[in-house]
Amino acid sequence: MFGLGKKDKLQKLKFKIFSKDMLQEYKVKLSKEQASSNLKGYRKGKAPLEVIEQYYGEQLRARVIYETMTNEFYKLITEKKISVVGQPAINPLSMDINKDINVEASYEVYPEFNLKKFSNLKIKKPVCDLCEEDIKTTITKMQKRFGKLEKIDKEITEGCFAKIDFEGFLENEKFEGGEAKDYLIEIGSKNMIPGFEDGLIGLKVGQKKDLNLKFPDDYHSENLKGKETLFKITVNEVLETLPAELNESFFEQAGIPSKSEEEFKDNLKIQLEKDLRITEKRKLKERIFDAVEAQNPIEIPSAMVLAEAQNLRNSAAQQMGMDPVKLKDEELPLNTFEENAIKRVRLGVILNKIIEERKIEKNDDLIKELIDERASGFKDPEQYKKWIFSSEEQLKNIESIALEEQVTELISSEANCESEKLNFEEIMAMS
Repeated sequence: MFGLGKKDKLQKLKFKIFSKDMLQEYKVKLSKEQASSNLKGYRKGKAPLEVIEQYYGEQLRARVIYETMTNEFYKLITEKKISVVGQPAINPLSMDINKDINVEASYEVYPEFNLKKFSNLKIKKPVCDLCEEDIKTTITKMQKRFGKLEKIDKEITEGCFAKIDFEGFLENEKFEGGEAKDYLIEIGSKNMIPGFEDGLIGLKVGQKKDLNLKFPDDYHSENLKGKETLFKITVNEVLETLPAELNESFFEQAGIPSKSEEEFKDNLKIQLEKDLRITEKRKLKERIFDAVEAQNPIEIPSAMVLAEAQNLRNSAAQQMGMDPVKLKDEELPLNTFEENAIKRVRLGVILNKIIEERKIEKNDDLIKELIDERASGFKDPEQYKKWIFSSEEQLKNIESIALEEQVTELISSEANCESEKLNFEEIMAMS
């Protein structure tokens, strides 16, 4: 299924396992089987060896071959210092332990490569200055978000809301999930398929309209991808948002408790400055990682890609409230995560190489700074910190992020970084 790690990229290893070693182990296993045997007609542990061999010989010989060749394989790769990835395929060329057996093994190895110089990288560093207009615009958007909808006697326009009834038809037949009553839709939100919201513009309460549309080719429902459909629409209400008043109740709702409008603006400015710096930092990190990955196009073993794709699939299932264990093959197909898995694994391998070669070590001060930064976004920062330190998994995650920050700082100091001036709306759209 996965494109990497094909047969021509597999490593091969041939070796021999010896009859004398297998026969010796076979006798040991026969004796153990005899001691624990409880065959009908014999007292426990007293069945003759030839009877034990008759019952269990074939099974024990196969186990001896498997264990011997597996042990020999891992002994050889340890001696040769080969970093095997995933499960190797180890195949005996015969099953007769009375003779030496030739074995062929195929496997994938952890990528070996030389890092390119960071000085050859050209990276745009996003920068932005917060201005008063940005604060005003943000407040206006927040007032709209927490405002109340009220009915209006006007036609539907961009930015307003509408309550509609609709029925969807495929080849004159209604389809499941294509019908709703009093459905609230924001015009311009792009939450519906292309053409749906635009098709409502200009309509008034009570008016009806038929929309001939087409589902996108990448639509999430397999049975609707690329299909032409008819939607019959009836407009029940047209609404617009009455902006929320700037008062203590609104400030609380907005997550920035304040006693006055002036205090709210000051607190909001601090929060926006913080969000802005975080976004600048995160976007620079993304650009640096994208650049260093493109600079080092290493081959990634399919075993590593498959494992990461499964992790991504499980995470996606959990976010959707699905049980990963009960997922069917057609639900969240594994190959849809392949591209992202390759990128993540390749980047991980490159970052590990940088950390190893540059001897980057854990920075406790940076870890503490990251934990404090995250804790500041919680109502009870101390409780959050206790949770982090009580969870080995979460602490390891923070430590990994800290190492990534150190790698980012290293690369940005050596790469050719050029500032890219952006306005507040542009840079926050990167979030």
